[in-house]
Amino acid sequence: MDAVVVLHEHRIGFIVLRDEDGGFIVAELQSSDDIQRGDIISGVFDVSQTQTFKNKANEDEVDLLVHGTGMTEEDAIKFIQTKTAS
Repeated sequence: MDAVVVLHEHRIGFIVLRDEDGGFIVAELQSSDDIQRGDIISGVFDVSQTQTFKNKANEDEVDLLVHGTGMTEEDAIKFIQTKTAS
């Protein structure tokens, strides 16, 4: 599945993506920080362990730990807010 990066929270190393169905995914960067808003990330997002995904914008591989899938925009925002408040 492809998903588009809609937020990169550099301070805490998290990204929020919008999937092909319009749901939101929250993931924690485990490797490369070379991700920009608008990049397309490809892989299987429904596993909550660190996995390697492909950044189609620059053909790089990126390791992500998926924390939530199929989220609403509001839920994704709340998740990020709790992480930035910690």
